[in-house]
Amino acid sequence: MQGDELLEAGFAFETVAFSVERRFQEAKLRAAGIDAGRYGDMADPTFLGHGALKAMHESGISILGQVHMTQRFRLRRAVRLDEPLTVAGEVTRIDTVPRGRQVRCRFSYTDGEGREVCETERSGLRPDPARRRGPGGGSTPPDEEGFRQVAEHRLTPEGVAAYSDDTMNAIHNDPEVAARFGFRAPIAAGLMGIHYYIAALSGDRMPERLDLAIRFLRPMFWDDRLSLQRRNGRMRLVNPEGKPVSEAEFSPQQAGSPRLEEA
Repeated sequence: MQGDELLEAGFAFETVAFSVERRFQEAKLRAAGIDAGRYGDMADPTFLGHGALKAMHESGISILGQVHMTQRFRLRRAVRLDEPLTVAGEVTRIDTVPRGRQVRCRFSYTDGEGREVCETERSGLRPDPARRRGPGGGSTPPDEEGFRQVAEHRLTPEGVAAYSDDTMNAIHNDPEVAARFGFRAPIAAGLMGIHYYIAALSGDRMPERLDLAIRFLRPMFWDDRLSLQRRNGRMRLVNPEGKPVSEAEFSPQQAGSPRLEEA
């Protein structure tokens, strides 16, 4: 994959200017099947992940075929739409795994006064195409007790492709590329699934502070119907086969949505 020769622990990505533009957020939320105006003038923090992708791209790191494995957001304060931010990041660790390399990165988002508004951590699998097997993030023992459905989301090929039309990772919108990396169909971007967690957490308002950690377990195919389930400080998205595709942990006192706490 292009840029692999650059990736090593300590590699610093290009520092980039970034903002969550209103038109961008509205278009991507519509693609995900979420009300584009539900957050008013505030940014869905999921979109800060696109700042990391921009930094990777401008550093010469290709994301073609890369698959999201983990993501964490530590939101210090809510971010406004079109607010100018600066994104700086580095590779913190690289592990050899059975299906390729898992690259772990950290990114810091600062405002115009130099204050950090969010810190994110992410890891991605840079797969070996010769190993024709979906990546997954590992499995967890069955744990059904206490989970209850709070929402359902239907993915569509049109929506998944529209969401990822600017990521330069055709694994999300090209069946041939997806097949090359061992998938039966294009897979939704990991960030797309995080929007559903944020929507459940936000309720009537965007949290001012949030610590949200997500682990991606299986691919979300572009025609899946997903059940969002919650139990206390945990949520998960479950595919039509009843298997979790991702799971999230959060601090309930930081989420602050009366509707969610009452669910």
